[in-house]
Amino acid sequence: MIRFKNIVPLVMLVLVAVVTIGCAAKDLSAANHGATSNYDRPGFITGVEDGRLWVFLAGSKEGQAYAATKSKPAKHVVRPGAGPNGMTIRAPEFDVIDAYLMAKPGFVTGIEDGRLWVFKEGTKEADAYIASKSKPAKHVVRPGAGPNGITIRAPEFDTIDAYLVTK
Repeated sequence: MIRFKNIVPLVMLVLVAVVTIGCAAKDLSAANHGATSNYDRPGFITGVEDGRLWVFLAGSKEGQAYAATKSKPAKHVVRPGAGPNGMTIRAPEFDVIDAYLMAKPGFVTGIEDGRLWVFKEGTKEADAYIASKSKPAKHVVRPGAGPNGITIRAPEFDTIDAYLVTK
């Protein structure tokens, strides 16, 4: 006959074993050993080390150094829990973190005067923005609709809507 007081320690032992095995498996994952990052976005170089996401602008001296030798700048900024899946993000400057968080596939984005400009990739407006940072004279605005309550500007509302639903 099995008694209730004998089952409780057995259940606790099984739970501890399951949690221990799960933690060990996480530590053995490739993400914790400097493997290529699954968090890449156009215009950025990323890497995961010790569970933290490092973000660099592609073409920057810090980004080139990281890509070549995985070296990280001694002076950097940190945003705890701001990244994908609640990861801590580290970068040379806060502007790099902000730009990374607002970049989405299929869109060209830029932050100017505290506002987020959004263009669909491959459009003439996007090409003009990339080439000379020129913005269309006629555009639409959604105050406070963007990430962290930032105002979004775009050539048309469809672009803003598409941007907001894209992950």
